[in-house]
Amino acid sequence: MHSYLLLAAVACLLAVPGIAASLATFGPQAEVSALTRSAAAFGLGYAAAGGIAFGLAAAHAFSLALFLPLWAAVSLALWVLALRRAPLRDQLRAFGHDLAASRLPLLLGALVLLVFVALHLQFLHDLGASRYIYYLNGIEIANSHGVPANTLEYGQWWPPATDKIFLDSFTGVLVMIGRNVAVGPGVLLLVSIVGAGIGLWAAGWELGLRWTSALVPVLAMSGQAVFNTSVVSGTGAITHRHSVRVSTAFTEYRADDFGWAIAFCALALGIYAIRKRQWGPAVAAGIVLGAASGTHLIPVVVTVIALCFVGVAELLRDEDNRARLVTLRQGFTVAGVGGLLGLVIRIFAGGSFGLSGASNPAAYNAVHTSFDPTYYLFTGKYLPKATAAAGHWYVAPAKVVADLTAATGLVLPSAGLLVLYAVLVVAAIALFAFARDDLRTIGVVGAGTLLGLIGVALYFSFSYRIYVDGTFGVRRLAAYASLGIILLGLGVIEALLLSLATRSARAAAALAVVLVAAVCAWVIPVSVTSAPLDRISRERIMLTDWLRAHTPCDARILVNQRTEGAITALTGRFALLEGMGAYLRTDKLPYVISLFLDARHFFGSPQSSEAFLRQHDISYVVLARDNQLLGYPGPTGPTNYPAMRATPFLHRVLSRPFVTVYQVQGSAAAPVSPLLRGPYLHCLTTPVRF
Repeated sequence: MHSYLLLAAVACLLAVPGIAASLATFGPQAEVSALTRSAAAFGLGYAAAGGIAFGLAAAHAFSLALFLPLWAAVSLALWVLALRRAPLRDQLRAFGHDLAASRLPLLLGALVLLVFVALHLQFLHDLGASRYIYYLNGIEIANSHGVPANTLEYGQWWPPATDKIFLDSFTGVLVMIGRNVAVGPGVLLLVSIVGAGIGLWAAGWELGLRWTSALVPVLAMSGQAVFNTSVVSGTGAITHRHSVRVSTAFTEYRADDFGWAIAFCALALGIYAIRKRQWGPAVAAGIVLGAASGTHLIPVVVTVIALCFVGVAELLRDEDNRARLVTLRQGFTVAGVGGLLGLVIRIFAGGSFGLSGASNPAAYNAVHTSFDPTYYLFTGKYLPKATAAAGHWYVAPAKVVADLTAATGLVLPSAGLLVLYAVLVVAAIALFAFARDDLRTIGVVGAGTLLGLIGVALYFSFSYRIYVDGTFGVRRLAAYASLGIILLGLGVIEALLLSLATRSARAAAALAVVLVAAVCAWVIPVSVTSAPLDRISRERIMLTDWLRAHTPCDARILVNQRTEGAITALTGRFALLEGMGAYLRTDKLPYVISLFLDARHFFGSPQSSEAFLRQHDISYVVLARDNQLLGYPGPTGPTNYPAMRATPFLHRVLSRPFVTVYQVQGSAAAPVSPLLRGPYLHCLTTPVRF
């Protein structure tokens, strides 16, 4: 019940100001799609609620007593503005006009999205753990009544990374509304699915898709489940198929997920603003894009690339230079407003931006190891520094293209890739030359987005000699690579359906319904929770309940996985190997690598590493047998279980097939960190409840 109450509260926080802002942006214009209005409501609602939260966090006045009155005042002001622009009756009439004009495609799409969301409701009652850091950041803001001066990471006090401060502040509001730390991430995941679904559906609609528009979010948000699941190593070494079709996209909350929701709502708004040449929507798109930049930067990069090619397509369609100047004006308005808001967020965020490694690659020289420290932290393996696959490239260009394509589920040889990309180019040209109305632009946008992502990946591969930067494109942009192919493929199908409709509208409609139903039946079942995910969730709950009930509040825990906030957020206890990945925080990376090398030695040879436990006052050792039970096992190395059982200063206090817990005999009691003694972040002793 806690999950549904918090979900209702979040829906209210977004909808009340968001609907008003959407009405104020568009007014009673009949040509505005109901989907674009909905995307505007979601994105602008987040910008309003998140903006208030961010302002309070930056001012160190973060509390519900201030947030709720300000939120109510902003919402009231937006409703006054909306009703002054046009009576609500006229606004609803315009909304209803679009529903009536496209009743069947909208009903079909709504049913698809409703089924997709409904099947993800079960994640409200699953416990994720490996990426709890995204929720912990919000807890820390609520706990400190603002952006904290320090956070507890890897046993030290660090300035917080604030590159996602807008989302962290919004998350802090959820923490204050519902103190149950188990339910918040699931609620944010479901809200992300709704927002991303609306944004991608609306973007497809604005690009001319009608019957197939709802397949854009279904396919894009289902990872590699369309064909198969493939693993890409990021170094060009491994690309292979899995025998089981399953997608793990949108199954455990990440900041990326919420970034999808906001950035793709901005994409839909931006497409409308550039095409319709109106100031208000352009400013609104910029506001949502700026809010997205404080949520997660990577979806913003993808959206900016897509909007650039929307502009290119419109410039190609424009009949004279005056029209082209107006198109450029719209694009620069979106970019200017978004960039200005993003800059304001960055200036007042405080903390550390956390991206020093990308801005200054030479800083990695301070890590005095013979191996690549970022590769070790990512995989636990030793890769010699400055390894490049071909000449100046970290990953060879051909392999970059192959890996990004494989991320869509298409694992093809070189000849197959040439054929695929030739077909994509021909399809883009054919759509622009022969398709009708807005559908002409979808090929340019789809092909341009895919080529833009490849270009970014090639830039990083050429410019950096360190793993986490050199493979940025093939690792972090892989989830978006399918979007361009999806837009192109659906554009061709939509054009064929439109051609059929000129002969028989009923046949085209029937074929569209069958096609959409078949794709959904193929994709959706493998993009929701599975038996392994359910099992590991139950195991996490059992372990969390045990730690809450059987360890003291001053316990200091060592886990054989690198955890990202799970122990701190779910139990309120100290965990030595817990923190955000320090790949780009080059000032902290030497300490982190040294810490994990010492921990690795302990897990391999515990009897000769007692000093390591005493140095850090460790009182409990948790040995997780499941991959990602609490975090990532790579940098801690393999665990020597027989040696652990034979170590005299370790007393086994819990033994389950998935985890073993040892109490360290003679461990010294250490004071509880002040960072773990607050109103929202503190020792928890009651069982997990949803």
